[in-house]
Amino acid sequence: MKFYADVHRTKKNSERYRITYSTDGITFKHIDSLGEIPAGPGDRLFMDTIPPQHTDGAIELLRRGVEVYYLRRLTLIEKMRREHKLPKSARGDIKALMNIEEGWFRRVTEDFLVLRRMILAHRSLSKTHQQLMNKYRALSEAEKEVLKPVISSSLPLISLSASAHLLVESATSSTSYPMSR
Repeated sequence: MKFYADVHRTKKNSERYRITYSTDGITFKHIDSLGEIPAGPGDRLFMDTIPPQHTDGAIELLRRGVEVYYLRRLTLIEKMRREHKLPKSARGDIKALMNIEEGWFRRVTEDFLVLRRMILAHRSLSKTHQQLMNKYRALSEAEKEVLKPVISSSLPLISLSASAHLLVESATSSTSYPMSR
C-alpha cells in the first residue's frame, strides 16, 4: 500500500512539525510522529521532506519493513498544485504528491538518515565554533585565556562530524535526477 505524507510546521510553535497522511487522497489523518503511520512490511511512504526531528520515526518505519521516500525537488509540489488547481494546504500538497512521478522521489536507508543527522550536527558545531573564534579575536588577552579551553574542547567534536560529512558527500555525489518534462 502507498502512503503519502505532508510534513508541515505547526502554527503555534514553528519548531514543531505536524504530519498529515493519506492512502487514497480522500481520507486524511493527522499525527505528530512518523512512527504512528500504520504502515507495515512492503508498504511505501512518499513524503515531501523528512525533518531532522523525525529521523527516529523514519528509522522506525524502515525497521518495520516500510520503504520510505522523500521528494528530491520541493518545487514540484507547487507546480503540481498549479497544474491541478489544488489549494495550498496539507491536503492539497498530498494530492500533489500523488500526481508526481515516482522517479522524483529518493528512497532512504537507515545509514543515510543517521549520516544526515551527523552532518547537521557538524554544520551546527562548525557554526558555533566559528562564532566563538570571531568573539575570541575581539577579546583582550586576559579574556582570551578564559575562552581558550572552550574553543579547544569543541575541536574534537567538529573533526569527528567532518568525517561523517565527507562520508555522506561521497555516498550521495553519484545520485542522478530524472529529466524534467
